[in-house]
Amino acid sequence: MQRISSVRRALLGAFGASLVPRAFAQRVDTYPDRVIKLINPWTPGGPGETVGRPIADILTKAWKQPVILDHRPGANAVIGSAIVARSAPDGYTLLLGQTGPNTISPSIGKGTPYDPIKDFAPITQVTSAALVLAVRADLPIHNIADLITYAKAHPTALSFGSVGAGSTTHLAGEMLKAAGSFQMTHVPYKGAGPVMNDLLGGQISMTFLNIAGIVPHMSSGRIRPIAVTTLKRSPQMSDVPAIAETLPGVEMVSWYALLAPGGTPPAIVDKIYRAVVEGLRQPEVAAIYRAAGQELELSTPAQFEQRIKSEIAKFAKLVKDNNITTE
Repeated sequence: MQRISSVRRALLGAFGASLVPRAFAQRVDTYPDRVIKLINPWTPGGPGETVGRPIADILTKAWKQPVILDHRPGANAVIGSAIVARSAPDGYTLLLGQTGPNTISPSIGKGTPYDPIKDFAPITQVTSAALVLAVRADLPIHNIADLITYAKAHPTALSFGSVGAGSTTHLAGEMLKAAGSFQMTHVPYKGAGPVMNDLLGGQISMTFLNIAGIVPHMSSGRIRPIAVTTLKRSPQMSDVPAIAETLPGVEMVSWYALLAPGGTPPAIVDKIYRAVVEGLRQPEVAAIYRAAGQELELSTPAQFEQRIKSEIAKFAKLVKDNNITTE
């Protein structure tokens, strides 16, 4: 009896195991069969919505299932990112990721309530954008060499505003300080609007913002763009040099991307990847992104995973070597 029972258990186990790939295949074949949430961890109306809205529309059209852009802002996008990290890995909750919460925040301050590698499944990078370094027009600073000279002659005079502690605009300033071996005070704000208001009002010396945040104010005559943070000049501001032309290797790329919860089956990740990339390659989508200061930049899941790992290591070293905090 014991032997029969053992054989029976073995057969049942084998039968059950054989059902797993079949059931999984059926899930992939029928995915998606209900509403999908695309979490935008930023406030409505900002760059996150500009990038996320076409993605939601593309997937809705491709799959004939609603893809809802769900705004969950807070804590420099950590709150919305954490929601996705805790969600079921079934492809029905996706994240509009960004450089800050996915590669910077885990290494600065109190860190994040999620592991940026284990808790997310990369799908594709979507856009990349240069940050523009703009200074007050009344300062005798017209390029990076001028900035370094002035900062060293006036070591307590300069300040730079960011859209928040631990953001790309914060780390860009810290990276520039470290590369140029000079000092300036970091002043964190809550968003691009307040930081630009204080730059125009003369309360801070400079800031880093995306192109769309700088261009509308250039005609005021009160700010001067002096550099971009990509390794090469931006096609949208080709007359503005890259910081790397003076300080080789200095680079801060602000990107947006699509991620799923960690553990999402590779076949579902691939299905999402193929659908979204096909739609994003339409010329009208690139035009929407470019108008918002973003450039379409797609990658495979493997390529994007490598970028995340590389940037996490890069920013962790920058934070540690320069004792950068969110205070």
